[in-house]
Amino acid sequence: MKHDLNQLRKECPLPVLMNRLGLVRYAKSNCASPFRSDQHASWGIFNHNGRWLFKDFATGECGDEIRFLAKLKGLDSKQDFLKLLDVYSTLAKSTSSEHQMQLPAQTRRVELPDQLFLRDGTQDELRKLAELRGISYEGLHFAQLRGVLQFGKCWASDVFAVTDRSGYLGEVRRLDGEAFPASPRFAGHKSHTLKFSRKDWPLGILEAEGCPGIALVEGMPDFLALHQFVVEERLSGKVAPVAMLTSSCDISSEALPHFTGKTIRIFPHADEPGIDAVEGWQKQLMEAGAKRVDFFNFRSFEAGAGSELKDLCDFNRYRRMIGYNHNILNSLAL
Repeated sequence: MKHDLNQLRKECPLPVLMNRLGLVRYAKSNCASPFRSDQHASWGIFNHNGRWLFKDFATGECGDEIRFLAKLKGLDSKQDFLKLLDVYSTLAKSTSSEHQMQLPAQTRRVELPDQLFLRDGTQDELRKLAELRGISYEGLHFAQLRGVLQFGKCWASDVFAVTDRSGYLGEVRRLDGEAFPASPRFAGHKSHTLKFSRKDWPLGILEAEGCPGIALVEGMPDFLALHQFVVEERLSGKVAPVAMLTSSCDISSEALPHFTGKTIRIFPHADEPGIDAVEGWQKQLMEAGAKRVDFFNFRSFEAGAGSELKDLCDFNRYRRMIGYNHNILNSLAL
């Protein structure tokens, strides 16, 4: 019997299919995986250009209804395609009362950034980025191992990107350091935030689970630079880099419980928007039950630098230039 896959997707999209399989509790944008015992959120479904897909943030696997059924049945999505199509068709025609249940609100109108073009970087790409940003190869490799640094192509340019397993946001820059070309829709700019990104989400907060300390920075460059300090001070598993990609947003209320009980150091940009932002973030974090929240003062080093130090990247360049090995994170691990 022939089946129209596109029609099946209209009649029984992934959230409905999961409901009919008794897996509706996993039909969310961010939750535990239905395929393993998870202690944290590592799985989600999202709507991309009218198509429902799943994303496994632990493995990087992404797929449609057929691939979901293949994983569930232990089959191969290509070799067993016709068999899976028959299963899909049977479920799509199901008339059981169970599938009439209303799906949770979070499975409707969910849009996550398209990050399917991203992948792990090669050694050459990591070295190129290390040279471009003045960040150690070891620090960038650590960021990649955490899953928060990836590479790919965007608008015909080689790019590097920051993201995390929430799937909520992604930001890319060109690997050659140049700006993206201007277009009728966009002015030329060095950084591009992927469509549907949630700028109020603290990047890397799910990856911070189990770490007693959190180092919180503003922006993509400082976030990557922070990984170098964690590696140098041998604090992996003790202090986790987390970033707000803009100073214009409060921290998402959904993310605040992940800061409870943590010791947090904020590295604010030394400008008015940065200072205003961290004052608000500190209030939010203390109210959320953080153990302690303090700040790093870049301006205390400006006399030695001979110029203004605006952020962690400036400080990193300065201390590398003079061979200064001040520990800026160690007390967070106590």
